[in-house]
Amino acid sequence: MSALKSFAALSIASMSILPLTPELKADDYEKGFYGTIGAGAGTFSDLLLVGTPFALAFDPGFSYEGSFGYDFGKHFRADVSYTNTISTIVTDHQAKFGSIILNGYIDLPIEDTKWTPFIGAGYGSTNVDAVNLCTAGGTDDCTDDVATYSLSGGISYALNSDTDITGKITYLGFDTINVTDDGTLVTVTESETLSAHIGVKFKF
Repeated sequence: MSALKSFAALSIASMSILPLTPELKADDYEKGFYGTIGAGAGTFSDLLLVGTPFALAFDPGFSYEGSFGYDFGKHFRADVSYTNTISTIVTDHQAKFGSIILNGYIDLPIEDTKWTPFIGAGYGSTNVDAVNLCTAGGTDDCTDDVATYSLSGGISYALNSDTDITGKITYLGFDTINVTDDGTLVTVTESETLSAHIGVKFKF
């Protein structure tokens, strides 16, 4: 998880070098459609091995996110997002998580600046692909679709009236994951991903 924390710190630091220009966003927070795209790093939670004190530790991997939504004005917006995160146990043994989430956000613009912190929550579904982790051969069903909730937070900086740079951290919590590896049912409970992205928001 330390690599992900380092990425998040770097994201915040990179945003801080942008100037604090003392002016409001143009058009006084107009309503309208928007889209976002971002990339960074993410990781799956460590898995406790049943009946032992040991855990499988996942390392951070590449993560990206895209969304399309509607801004209702100064404080509220909603979008549908797709997030994909890859997390690795050892080289060439990866799990993939593709999530479609309906999100709601509260924007908290800092008056007389171009900075807008935000928080969000959402609900949707994640396709868990653990094929690369399952034993080769035998009876396998190493994918599952699970209910997912989302908590997120970040900050944006307005480059102009139509474009923002964004930094965002997203937590995705999963319902019980069930896969079958070589005929054996494997159940994973209380798992999640954590990702950090730097991206761009475009207003239409």
